[in-house]
Amino acid sequence: MTENRAAVCKAAYERPADDLEEQVACVIAEVLDVDLVGRRDSFYDFGGTSLAAIRICARIERRLGLRVDPAWLLEHDELADFAEQIRLGAA
Repeated sequence: MTENRAAVCKAAYERPADDLEEQVACVIAEVLDVDLVGRRDSFYDFGGTSLAAIRICARIERRLGLRVDPAWLLEHDELADFAEQIRLGAA
């Protein structure tokens, strides 16, 4: 059963700012089984673990063709920060 974002996040929802953030948000939502992930939502608020980080990064790599290190998500747990790290890593 998909968990409702509002049940775990107290902050107001902020939409992903661009296509990369949108695609990463979709992957995170799928892997963590939540309905919605916003720009300032923390991976940890949704119960994120190191195993989930590995799954998320592998799925992003398959879909987008970008190398993504799970440590980036563990260190940059908000969607916007994680997407920025992906951009920096791809450069």
